[in-house]
Amino acid sequence: MPTIRFILPFVALLAGLLVSCNKSPSQDASPSLDDSSSSQELRLAALSPGIAVMLRDLGYEDQIVAKHDYDMVLSDRVPAAGSELGFDLEVLIQTNPTHLFFQKTTAERSPKLLALAKEHGWVIFERPLNTLDDIATTMDDLYFLFEGLPERAPRQYDMNEVLGNQTPSVVLANSWDDLGPVADRAGRVLVLGSVDPIGVMGPGSYHYQIVERLGATPAIDQGSMWIEMDYEDLIALNPDSIIYIAPRQSSDADRFGESSPMTIEEIRSIFGPIAELPISAVEHGRIGVIDHPLGLLPSGALAQVAEQIGALIESWDD
Repeated sequence: MPTIRFILPFVALLAGLLVSCNKSPSQDASPSLDDSSSSQELRLAALSPGIAVMLRDLGYEDQIVAKHDYDMVLSDRVPAAGSELGFDLEVLIQTNPTHLFFQKTTAERSPKLLALAKEHGWVIFERPLNTLDDIATTMDDLYFLFEGLPERAPRQYDMNEVLGNQTPSVVLANSWDDLGPVADRAGRVLVLGSVDPIGVMGPGSYHYQIVERLGATPAIDQGSMWIEMDYEDLIALNPDSIIYIAPRQSSDADRFGESSPMTIEEIRSIFGPIAELPISAVEHGRIGVIDHPLGLLPSGALAQVAEQIGALIESWDD
């Protein structure tokens, strides 16, 4: 009877394989695309919207046979198999994936799902996506799961139109590299996820981490990942710059394209009453909108978001 296999993080996987490097290929527990036939055999259930983006960016979209109910990138032809509120076991049985990909949360997987995984030999891959480092580690784990160990020559992959033999984590790290003095001149940067009501991306959130890694100073240095404010709070805080993460609705045709430049009038309209407050960011015109469609999703798309935030900060220095 097949057993459930949880794929270990890459560091642990590498350590285990180095110890047992004399195993024959038939003993390798994880399928690899180094085998020309295995790409046809892989059937992936992307039961996390973020991991679905990662799989797509790494070149495995065609192997995805089931998706999350709130998926944002896969074709309508791929059947939805539920969400954290409950996964549709009938869809999983019908699509019969080789791998199930989940975002790790505090919730436990249902006993029925685990029993089915054991019965069918489905490999369970589950990772937390709570930080930028979690995202980078997960993308590396996925890359090495399918490509094999670093000693093997990896094939080129296309991640957001960035080609190369670097691991995904290196590509991601480059996107949020320190901007240097330009970031300092942006002053205290506030990141909003909502303007009505005012919702601030606080310490620990992805976007707060991006601001820090770009070398800028967050306007708030304590609190939760999501902080609600009123206009009086914002006036008292008096940030020097404000960035609003407001993903646009888009068609398949422009979903992953570049944002169109916004005029200051368009930006002020999106900010609403905030654009009329007596605060430094408004007075100096350092307010901006990041409208990437995947701007709030924990995935490799945050590399593009980081690049857009960096470009916005640099534009304020002109």
